[in-house]
Amino acid sequence: MSFREKSAWITLILLLLCYGVYFGSIATHHISGRGWDSVHLLMACVLAYLILRFALNLAAMWTTPKDGRTPKDERERLIQARSHTIGYYLLMVLTLVLGIPFHAGLPAVVLVNLALLEVVLAGVVVSVAQIVMFRRGF
Repeated sequence: MSFREKSAWITLILLLLCYGVYFGSIATHHISGRGWDSVHLLMACVLAYLILRFALNLAAMWTTPKDGRTPKDERERLIQARSHTIGYYLLMVLTLVLGIPFHAGLPAVVLVNLALLEVVLAGVVVSVAQIVMFRRGF
């Protein structure tokens, strides 16, 4: 498995894990989505995501030393461009769909959480697209 595929797997797992804790806590009403508890939990989840991603990418780079330091080849650049294009289109569609709850009169805090969920979903789709393209040998 190449370094960039490992990095995509790391991103996917950490996005699901870290932000799954945040959105799961709000969805199950363990914390209120409107108080400072949610802000503190979000900050902890973002900080955990950043630290874990940095550490795990370093570990992945050490396990594949040649792959981790070489510049991207044409195939890897194409995979990155296509996956980010898919994620961008999804993000644009979800942003347009966000107008529905806005016009329904939902509070601003709910809209901000929905916007954050959109960004996380786009990141998940980018990672999944990269993994699929690396696996298919695209």
